[in-house]
Amino acid sequence: MFQNDKQLLVILVLTIYLLFLAGVAWITAKKSSNNREYLFGTGFGSVLSLFGISASLFSSFTLQGMPEFFKNHGIGAWVFLGITDVCLATLLLYFGLKMRKFSRLLAHKNQGFATNNLTEWLKQSQMPKWVILFFVVASTIFMIPYITIGIKGSAVLLQNAVPLGENYFIWSVIIVLMMLGYSWFGGIRAVFITDVVQGVILMFAIWAVAVFAIQGANGITALFSDIQQIEPKLLSAPVPVGLINWQFLLVSFISIVTIPYVQPQMTTRIFVAKNDRAFTRSTMGLAVFALLVILPTLFVGLRAVQLQHEMGNITGDFLLNLISHDAPAIFFAIFIVGVLASNMSTTDSQLLAIGTEWRSAMLTEDIQANATAKSGVKTVGLIVAILALLLAQTSFQSLILFAINSFIATSLLLPIVVAVTYQSSKIRLVLSIISVVTVCIFSLSMFNIVPKMIVGYRIELFLYAIIGFCLLLTFIKEKK
Repeated sequence: MFQNDKQLLVILVLTIYLLFLAGVAWITAKKSSNNREYLFGTGFGSVLSLFGISASLFSSFTLQGMPEFFKNHGIGAWVFLGITDVCLATLLLYFGLKMRKFSRLLAHKNQGFATNNLTEWLKQSQMPKWVILFFVVASTIFMIPYITIGIKGSAVLLQNAVPLGENYFIWSVIIVLMMLGYSWFGGIRAVFITDVVQGVILMFAIWAVAVFAIQGANGITALFSDIQQIEPKLLSAPVPVGLINWQFLLVSFISIVTIPYVQPQMTTRIFVAKNDRAFTRSTMGLAVFALLVILPTLFVGLRAVQLQHEMGNITGDFLLNLISHDAPAIFFAIFIVGVLASNMSTTDSQLLAIGTEWRSAMLTEDIQANATAKSGVKTVGLIVAILALLLAQTSFQSLILFAINSFIATSLLLPIVVAVTYQSSKIRLVLSIISVVTVCIFSLSMFNIVPKMIVGYRIELFLYAIIGFCLLLTFIKEKK
């Protein structure tokens, strides 16, 4: 009977959330009368910009992946998750303002629209067509796994809570239709509104679960004392499975801090802030938001270890088991819908951004001036969503590690973005070729065609060293 009550609560909260989405999509669709408003909005203030950037960074791997990461790797994961995200925000404040300034210079030089996405950034800078196409294709290929995480993370959780059929395929289809429908009708303003909702639900849900987890463990002191007895290595580094070493940390750090400059949905959020003041405030808020979101996942992950030790090997999702054991039934439903909300706000923005990049690449004029831009964006979004849906039916073990591979691959596109800022065509060509070569090598290593380790070092370190060396040389040459 209790299980039925939980399912009814999930359905009730989910219905309320879906009705809210439908209302927002309807209202914003009426206001998005032209391409600019639909694709880029008319300028977003500090609050919307904060949640827009945060929602693009934190999705299913926050509510699901981070507790699992702490559960498996202990408090040493804090170095990876906490410090890296704060550094991301710090660097974003500096380089984001530089990108916004350069975008305004491009618009003034070309006497056209201000750059609001990466492809227009490349087009207005007269980058070669093949470079633009490579950038769009590569970013799409490596963003699809990230979209897959959102689909699968929500579908598996919903299937465990409210089973439909024999596996999570039906829920996957439902989620994809929701994401497509919402982004199709509402445009970027609707996406930003769900970002705010996602941020509020995310913060409330993860802290609520953490509080109940701490209470279930009889306090933080008792929790850490029990973990010291159960698995003392979880309270120190290196961690039990030896994942968190200096190579992993360095590769992860570089790949994550470059996200805002190479992933379309993030770069668009840099450009569409109302002004530099709003962008600065939102970026400073991002560092605080990151710490407040990550901290409670530490307690949840360690509580899962404690609970598993007390109850033995438990079948099913460890998070759902923990919530069912420690929290009231309503929080079970809030957590489920919270995961869906976080994935919705991230994935629909990715689909909209990828569609925008492709449509921009296929046009000679600015996308904001093209009458058929919306239909093109929606078509590309549909194709990408179908591919991600199919990939979501395959198996992968860790949401965090799956996401990291996606981050690493897109980070190798950074030389192309940097090349835009140089006047020399030779420097632009060199940086573009470096990006192509490193992306191809990393792709081959993912399929074990190229070794992942060379003389004891990860291949990503060699690729980053090559990129860093070339960026340094080109910078020195340009200064001369």
